[in-house]
Amino acid sequence: MPDTLHFTFRTIPPAALDSLVAKRKDETKLGEVLAADWRDPDCRYVLLGIREDIGPRANNGYAGARHAFDAFLPNFLNLQANRFIRPGSLHVLGTIDPILSVEHLDQAVLRKQVEELDEFVLRTVLPVLEAGKVPIVIGGGHNNAYPLIKAAAAVQGAPVDVINLDPHADCRPLEGRHSGNSFSYAITEGHLRRYAVFGLHRARNSEAILRFMDDHGVHHTFFAEYMMQPGLFQHDIDSFLAKEATPLCVELDMDVIRHMPSSAFSPSGMVLEDARTYLRKVMASPRHVHYVHLPEAAPNTPSQGRIVGKALAFLVHDVISVRGSGMPTPQP
Repeated sequence: MPDTLHFTFRTIPPAALDSLVAKRKDETKLGEVLAADWRDPDCRYVLLGIREDIGPRANNGYAGARHAFDAFLPNFLNLQANRFIRPGSLHVLGTIDPILSVEHLDQAVLRKQVEELDEFVLRTVLPVLEAGKVPIVIGGGHNNAYPLIKAAAAVQGAPVDVINLDPHADCRPLEGRHSGNSFSYAITEGHLRRYAVFGLHRARNSEAILRFMDDHGVHHTFFAEYMMQPGLFQHDIDSFLAKEATPLCVELDMDVIRHMPSSAFSPSGMVLEDARTYLRKVMASPRHVHYVHLPEAAPNTPSQGRIVGKALAFLVHDVISVRGSGMPTPQP
């Protein structure tokens, strides 16, 4: 895996993964049925953690996204491996980590390091995408959507389509890379063909962002509409998924979930069940999925870590259990 000046890739040894699993008699946990090698034919999903909050901080957001993967992993590995999961369908690839502390860097330096991180993430996921696997990327800021989109477009050989559940469109100006402009960069540079973002907060997107979306044909809906019309959210997702058969890049910003410890915490928003429904609908659709990206969770205390860890574990289970199930159901 690649290595540069400010970032490194680290594998997680099998013994370290095994130490996180609380084994019980007559039970099998997910951590006990992982694929040993992501190149195995039966392995469909490849889990990658990103331990950074450089992108959110470069966008004036809260720190803490670097802790999300570590909160998630033990919770996920201790879920039950039952009839809903195909053994060997997922491999834990490892983590992308900053090499040095960035606590005291100014915004200009942070944005330059986001550019370096872009290249690092791209080179890390590219061979996984080229092999036809589905990366599931956990942690870090939404800045990492840009290199994921760029990698998917390179593999597809054409601009890709992206679906996003997010209170923010992340179409800020091209002012230097950060977590708030992944999609405007991807659209402007021609990597992103059709962008659809659901659940935007009207008070959290500037008029300039709204104009950018209008000018570039970004399909978007607002959370306020879903408050007024229960059931509209699921209708909108179903309608979007049915319109085309093109492959999708799947984004879910953890900021969208009400009270979720995140880089842009909000007391108002969707509930976790909405986010789970969104992922299950996308993964159950006939459309091929390039990757699934779950950024922006930012736990900074043990109690926040428990919330984030369990929420992310539910979401990833929803991703892998829909298409990953294949074990026969016992007859009554």
